[in-house]
Amino acid sequence: MKTEKQIKELCFALMKADSEAEIISLLESFGMWEDQAYWRFYSDYENNYNSIGNQQSRPDAALVEKLVNAVDARLMNECLSRGIDPASPDAPQSIREAVARFFDDANDATRPTAGLITEWGNPKRTEIAKGATLSATGFTPKEGNPCFTIADQGEGQTPENMPHTFLSLTGNNKLRIPFVQGKFNMGGTGILKFCGRHNFQLILTRRNPAILKNQVSHPSDSQWGFTIVRRENPDSADGRKSSRYSYLAPGGADSNPGRGGVLRFSAESMPIFPEGQNPYARLSEWGTLIKLYEYAATGFKSNIIFSGGGLLSRMDLLLPDMALPVRLHECRKPYKGHEGSFETSLIGLGVRLADNKGENLEDGFPSSCPISAAGEQMTATIYAFKKGKADTYRKSEGIIFTQNGQTHGYLTQDFFRRKTVGLSYLMESILVVVDCSKFSGRAREDLFMNSRDRLSHGDLRVAIETALEDMLRHHESLRALRERRRREEIDTKLDDSKPLEDVLRTLLKQSPMLSALFLKGDRLSNPFKTSKGKGGADKPFNGERYPTFFNFRGKDYGQELARDCHINSRCRVLFETDANNDYFSRDIDPGDFELYRVTQGQRYPVADYVGPNLQNGSASLSLQLPSNCVEHDALSYVGVVTDRTRVEPFENRFTIHVKGMANNRNGGGGTKSREKSNNSDGDDDIAPPTGIALPNITRVFSNDWENHTPHFDKFTALRIKHAGTASADGENNSNGNSPEERDVYDFYINMDNVYLGTELKATKKDADVIRARFIYGMVLLGLALLQEDRQSKTKEVTSEEGSDGKREEASGPNIEDKVDQFCRAASAVLLPLIDSLGDLEVQEAVAMTASGEAT
Repeated sequence: MKTEKQIKELCFALMKADSEAEIISLLESFGMWEDQAYWRFYSDYENNYNSIGNQQSRPDAALVEKLVNAVDARLMNECLSRGIDPASPDAPQSIREAVARFFDDANDATRPTAGLITEWGNPKRTEIAKGATLSATGFTPKEGNPCFTIADQGEGQTPENMPHTFLSLTGNNKLRIPFVQGKFNMGGTGILKFCGRHNFQLILTRRNPAILKNQVSHPSDSQWGFTIVRRENPDSADGRKSSRYSYLAPGGADSNPGRGGVLRFSAESMPIFPEGQNPYARLSEWGTLIKLYEYAATGFKSNIIFSGGGLLSRMDLLLPDMALPVRLHECRKPYKGHEGSFETSLIGLGVRLADNKGENLEDGFPSSCPISAAGEQMTATIYAFKKGKADTYRKSEGIIFTQNGQTHGYLTQDFFRRKTVGLSYLMESILVVVDCSKFSGRAREDLFMNSRDRLSHGDLRVAIETALEDMLRHHESLRALRERRRREEIDTKLDDSKPLEDVLRTLLKQSPMLSALFLKGDRLSNPFKTSKGKGGADKPFNGERYPTFFNFRGKDYGQELARDCHINSRCRVLFETDANNDYFSRDIDPGDFELYRVTQGQRYPVADYVGPNLQNGSASLSLQLPSNCVEHDALSYVGVVTDRTRVEPFENRFTIHVKGMANNRNGGGGTKSREKSNNSDGDDDIAPPTGIALPNITRVFSNDWENHTPHFDKFTALRIKHAGTASADGENNSNGNSPEERDVYDFYINMDNVYLGTELKATKKDADVIRARFIYGMVLLGLALLQEDRQSKTKEVTSEEGSDGKREEASGPNIEDKVDQFCRAASAVLLPLIDSLGDLEVQEAVAMTASGEAT
């Protein structure tokens, strides 16, 4: 066995190694690489790959677990070093309370601002962040993958306890502790498959002496313990068909092979923390260092503290509401720059946007909305970014779901392109954060995978997505912003497109079939007209931190409201208030909303509602009628709004009179169809569509390709964008309830399409005629695809698909993508097809048809 000095030297060498080759060489020189007796199965379970390999699918989501564990360790250390049992009633009962009690200047956890790093100045954030760091060493992107080292001054562990904590999969050491995030006890093993080829991970740790307090259960309790984790490939020689993970544990392995102890040594302190660009400089008497070798840093290989695509922005998104800041250090020598180029604090998306709100967000945002879906309470916060600003803070994420400040799953930006949402023009500028911290344990398990990076499919997800669609579709400020962005993009070209539509209308009228399909609607007289509620987009809204009124729109406070609602529809109730838009979602003194059904004088919580959706002085509430109600029922409700400043809450009472079945509308807006008769089979009772309004047509040239998202290219032919809904009289619909509403699309034609250009060069025909054929042919194809999509929706149940509860629109490509893909392919044959068929003589057509017949 090696001496303690040699063991300590091995630890230093492993810390400073930055490649897998160095690790293998070091272990071979100590005679520990090949001898299987020195390696112990992770969690003492040989088939451990079935758990370790089934975790996060992305390296950034796996890495964030290590930061969560580091923050948890710091909170645990503060609790234990004070002699408080973390699972007892004397311990903090929330993460925020723990931060307030252990890290705030004033030890008063009841202050409104207690426990919020938003309220800390930069000097304090930096000082606290030094207790948990992440540093990058090793290869630059041109050379390979970097190494990441996470260090914390947390509780630490004794060498004897490491197999039951860091190296365990089945324990429950944090399950009943209310002020930590990591309760799944996977030990952060999701990172292993992203660590090079051999999946090396170094763990070095020492228990805080203040926690031990001379209560030593083993002679090594005061020592530093360390080990290396590795992956062993499947081995056909012994019949093993899957990989397994093991860790270096040579202590006593001669007498007990494969069950030894980790390496250990004595030292008053170890340089586990970085200083500037030196990754191992600052000493600590206890804590933990974890090093990940040659980590698959896909998407954030550059200087890690750069914003906009670097590691910093990814971690901000995955930890939007951090309990404690973490200090990031870029220690790779090839990177040059001033001192501030090498370190910064990770503070979370919420804090970063609060610090730079005016630079990044549109006026009136963030906006908040309470949601109840399947009886589970959550709060949605809507961030609408100024043009070009969103990419700094997120990639493809559109809606992220968080618990205790950590992202647990997300929906992509394509969610905003659903016809039931209608925000295609804003998909690049919106981020919605849904706080699910109030979820029951069962709901958390039903919605989130244990890996905490993906959502499960099921009834709860369907209910939540339906609620989010309703919230976004009827958000007046988002509708106004959408129309403003749309105006900026196409209003200067509308006059140019009007002659195109006149010619198109003439062509359509010449065909009875095309006329029936497309000419029941007309071009909107004003495509940019939007509804205006109280505090609309035309005048600034100056809200109050604590509302002085909250009542039904157009009624005095205390007046009851009566509404009619069809049994198969959602009921919408409008309020007016002077509350700030973030009243329900802010960290400090948020407001609270509860909706109750009143039956025989008793109040019962309502399980499914959206709102009040605060929008510059307006607030909309949408609720689903009970499944057991019948026509002519009168349902009584009361909405309760309160905050800590109110002695008496605002209470607004309303009654819903249940009407019979409403006519069905397809796909979130569009045409009215007849109700099915009781003895109907189905198809014959679906009314024919009433037509599609002619679109606004915009011609796009190559010098404008990059101004579209995604960029146009030479093969792009037609793109469409959903622009909301409009009623048959040409007015944009503000409430989504008109039976005559139809979807509005804008059409973008690529006038520098490669096949159009080839045809123009090759033909002697009039160029204007060729261009016109391309435009009208593409528009007709687009309208036909839209028509088919509308017809198919009248025959489907749009809320669910099959038994797994997937949203119908999420089950396949969006109609906008379908049009783009189909027209890209069709553009190659469209003009030759028109030309060839137009010149075809009757005799030739008959001969061609007959030539294929069987004799």
